[in-house]
Amino acid sequence: LLLLLLLLLLLLLGGGPVAGVPHTPKEVVPRTEALHPCSRPISRHVRKTLDREILRPALKAGMDAWPRGCPLDPERDLWGKHEKQKQRKRGSGTQWTCSLDGKVFKSEHYLDLHLERRHMNETPRGGICLAHYCELFDVCAGDAKFRRKQKEDGSDCDNATMATARNRCEEAMMRCFPLDQEVSRKLHAQYSKQYCRVLDCNIRIQQRLEQTLDLMPVIVLLILICLICFIVFSLVVCCVDYSDDILQFLVESGLASSGFVKRMTQGRDTARQSFGMDRTKCI
Repeated sequence: LLLLLLLLLLLLLGGGPVAGVPHTPKEVVPRTEALHPCSRPISRHVRKTLDREILRPALKAGMDAWPRGCPLDPERDLWGKHEKQKQRKRGSGTQWTCSLDGKVFKSEHYLDLHLERRHMNETPRGGICLAHYCELFDVCAGDAKFRRKQKEDGSDCDNATMATARNRCEEAMMRCFPLDQEVSRKLHAQYSKQYCRVLDCNIRIQQRLEQTLDLMPVIVLLILICLICFIVFSLVVCCVDYSDDILQFLVESGLASSGFVKRMTQGRDTARQSFGMDRTKCI
């Protein structure tokens, strides 16, 4: 409490503006944005989820090659080769290095700008923008772990956008998982049901409600754990500060003998001395 008061006093005395000196807000330099319409950050979210949810499971199921014209083929990923040319170095400050020419940048954003300006020749001809498939995985607002809270009532969902995303999803499934082979036919049915047919605002609202309800047991459990820890801590403090009164109450009520209380008192005093908490030295 004393430390908190000292910090508050320092803030009041030295943290505010100097009297008589007008405060001039610091000018914020706007960040240079990319010119290409395909969003790299959203494409990264889609690429991560696509690889985990579709590409790797499909390879394990027996899809050793992607059909010609498959928009989900990693070789057709517009920014896929650029992502492989990035090197991240951690230290006093995070640095990003371009493997194509060795230039170093302070953030991934400026490395993306460099790749767009200098190395567009490294992108595939007719490359597919994965950001166009963000609705399939509900990552248009960012990754599920880090995105801002979306409206549960579905007011941010547009039926026309969802219909376009559903058509794009069904076309991708048809091109990537044709029906003329048994393995791809099974995957086509599975992924179409899991990703394409649920692209509807009413279904999206229900999914978000279920995700919220799934988090409630975890939140309740954390609250219970904190409450139990607080109760245990309070009991320990009470037992330490009022141990003499508690032992006397046990003797008077006949719940403990005088010999038992004497041994408890000796054990308590021994423990205090061993931990350097002997109160007689502090008086």
